[in-house]
Amino acid sequence: MPSVDSRDRWRNLLFAGLCFALVLAVHGALPFVAIPTLGQALWTTGFGASFASGGFFNLYAHHFGNPMPAPIVFGLPGAWPAGQLIAAGLHPGDAYALILWLWLAVAFVGALRVGRLLGLRAAMAAFGAALWLTLPIVWNHAHYSMLSMGFALLPAYLAAPLALVRQPPVQRRAFVLLASQYVLTCLIAVFMDGYTFMLFTVGASLLLVWTALTDRAQRRPLLRFGLPLHGLSLALAFKLYTTYVGRTAFQVDPMEAFRGWGVDLRFLVLPTQGTHWLLDTVGWSEPRSTVEQFGDASVWQTTFTLPLLLAGLFAWWRTRNRLALIFLAMALFGGYMALGPSLKCHSTRPVAMQAHRDPLMPQELAGLHTGNSLLSKHLPGFKNMRASYRWMGLCTLGFWLLLLLWLAQPGSRYRALVPLAILLLNLPHPVEKWRTAIDYRDNLRQLDWELLDDLRQMIPPKERVAFLPFGNDFIVDYLAPRLDIRAYNIGGDKNLAMARAHWPETMQPFQFGQIDRDFAAQVRALLARDADVVVLPYFDMLWAAHHWPCGEQHLAKCPDEIAADLAPTVRALQAMADLRVTERPRYVVVRTGR
Repeated sequence: MPSVDSRDRWRNLLFAGLCFALVLAVHGALPFVAIPTLGQALWTTGFGASFASGGFFNLYAHHFGNPMPAPIVFGLPGAWPAGQLIAAGLHPGDAYALILWLWLAVAFVGALRVGRLLGLRAAMAAFGAALWLTLPIVWNHAHYSMLSMGFALLPAYLAAPLALVRQPPVQRRAFVLLASQYVLTCLIAVFMDGYTFMLFTVGASLLLVWTALTDRAQRRPLLRFGLPLHGLSLALAFKLYTTYVGRTAFQVDPMEAFRGWGVDLRFLVLPTQGTHWLLDTVGWSEPRSTVEQFGDASVWQTTFTLPLLLAGLFAWWRTRNRLALIFLAMALFGGYMALGPSLKCHSTRPVAMQAHRDPLMPQELAGLHTGNSLLSKHLPGFKNMRASYRWMGLCTLGFWLLLLLWLAQPGSRYRALVPLAILLLNLPHPVEKWRTAIDYRDNLRQLDWELLDDLRQMIPPKERVAFLPFGNDFIVDYLAPRLDIRAYNIGGDKNLAMARAHWPETMQPFQFGQIDRDFAAQVRALLARDADVVVLPYFDMLWAAHHWPCGEQHLAKCPDEIAADLAPTVRALQAMADLRVTERPRYVVVRTGR
């Protein structure tokens, strides 16, 4: 008969497997069946496919953003392995789903390890990991691709500094292993996503510095080993990242952006209608949209925190030790920064501004100043956290850690009902979630049939292509590697800024998303020198990548509307004797010669 220890081990393993299955169900990732998003899946796998075409060790895209090779500004740990799977023959959508499985598994194991470091038994640690990965700050960022994985991995990132505090190494081999893990953690964090790298940096720094200042027994090993390792690992990660992308900083956004994307206190306590299954059922939610709210939907769909906030504060009150105080400081600092420069409580845009839906919030509409604009204006790293609400990642991490710390204390078995209640309250609508995820995969197949296969007949490989008018062209990142063309366009605002700096002179006169009176002449000049073909799409190259072919409701026009808008331009091009214009159902192709 198997031993008691063996049976317990198998039971714990089975329970952990069930918890992880729940996580996968909440995220809506199932290869060959469903993907949790479309636009970011196209963007990520486009980079991955281009990487893989250049060889196993290639980390730059050569199919878009030409003439310069394009680094991926975030998401490299997701894009590169996805590219290898695509090169092996997997469809990009299924490769994307498998990569999400991989990183969710790493996040689950990392969060489970944090629970064990805090003293939880194996089963409760697994349930704690499932709780973290089913919080809306994690699963509801699916439309932001690797940002979602960055949030998912936050506890896994913190496992290394927490090990320094809870289980400091005493043998040389243990030192080497922990140092290697620390460096690897920092590298994954910085290349996965800049926002969550910043959250990890602040959280880990708080943990190590506070412990060194207040714990006499840990002070010497932290000063001799822990803090130098922390600083050197972060510095190495930052250096490698800036070397890879070719710059040390990007454009800093105005305080109106920080204010617009600051979290409203109402979002924390009252969820958005259509987000949480049980809370919608009992009527504890309210409708929100970009008509009356500043920022975008991610601000009010990911930040409902009331159950975890109350549980975390109660856990701190019941624990009140040095570690609990550090976790509380993480939560409070993250929440403070998430507010942005102004305190908002049910702040909505005036009726006169609702037609334009500008996400920026002017200073004259702001409430009380929070004072954190001093950090957002002047401190490196803080200056780039324009989506202020994402500091809620650090806030929820702190409260989650407090809850685990309390659960690890001896006491009633019924305290497990607290994380169970939080998990249930945060679940999405299950049927709607999976119907949408399945639709995304079907939508991707539809895009292949209606656009990609048709473009293959019109544009031979290796040709230089410009999709005009250009914009934040997510869909080109997907199309270009599959067609094996060389496009000037690229998706991602930071990538576009880098690419435009190197475009040839004939591309420079074109304006972002606009067709002016000289457009036809500019197309002719471009084709004469620097392009083999110009494509005028009858689809929005940003939003059609998120839902083919019309984009999301209220955000983009459908093909018939765009074709009507482009009709005068197409006629002007057809009137030029030296150009050959071919109309297709979804686009127009322009070449030189008749």
